[in-house]
Amino acid sequence: MDHRYRNGMTLPYEPIQPLFGAVLKSNLQLCDFSDEDIESLHQLGAERGIIVARNQKMNSTSQAVFARRLGETFKTPVNQTDVPEDLILIQATAKSKRVAGQGWHSDVSSEKTPPGFSMLRMEVVPDSGGDTLFADMRQAFDRLSLTMQTFLCSLEAKHVPRGHYLYLSGAKRLDELPASVHPVVRRHPRTGERALFVNTGFVDHIVGLSARESDTLLKMLYDHVAYSVDIQCRVHWQENTVVLWDNRIVQHHAAFDYFPQSRKGYRATIRGEALVPG
Repeated sequence: MDHRYRNGMTLPYEPIQPLFGAVLKSNLQLCDFSDEDIESLHQLGAERGIIVARNQKMNSTSQAVFARRLGETFKTPVNQTDVPEDLILIQATAKSKRVAGQGWHSDVSSEKTPPGFSMLRMEVVPDSGGDTLFADMRQAFDRLSLTMQTFLCSLEAKHVPRGHYLYLSGAKRLDELPASVHPVVRRHPRTGERALFVNTGFVDHIVGLSARESDTLLKMLYDHVAYSVDIQCRVHWQENTVVLWDNRIVQHHAAFDYFPQSRKGYRATIRGEALVPG
């Protein structure tokens, strides 16, 4: 079944959750997409949040080329052997004590211009486990009371870089990296929909509140996201699966439940635009 989305353009997909997520039909190869298809992909991501593409004929080189077609990529200054500068190696082995992406977060939201799309391609997957969880920040916002929505729309939060980002940036100290102040609620530039934009990965505090007030409010919002399972979905990885998600409206959480097995993939991160406050 094909699902038409709001601007009338179509890509054949099946929904993951009624309002959230899309799995492209298996015969579609991202590397064969026309410019019109790329525009449709951006629109589908804006409306469905997550796009899953199975059985992709793609390697690191072609992934980097495709990522650049989506927009300006975040470059990785650190030397990664045999990895294009547009990509980040995401890997866990029997020696790993934790993995990148644990905890609910939006990718590198501490940037002045945070990412739009992220794109992860998996090459090595465990026998079971290793799913990525995604949460719809539009639904998270919509389920709050009108009073709380109005209050949150008046607030800003300070986003700061964390330890793993220190390695990826090539910097020697976290205070060398950019910290940014962003609205707690943002609007998607394509759809105008409002979404919560605070996350455990990068937010330090709510501007203008006391530490106690900020911590209490953030805990409430984080619990709201974590426990609202009906605004979440899980993506089970297979070899040659590619997942794209729109960081403007989506948070994700990597499940590290497959130790001591290995998982290996490559992520490209596409720069977004100046935030539109909610």
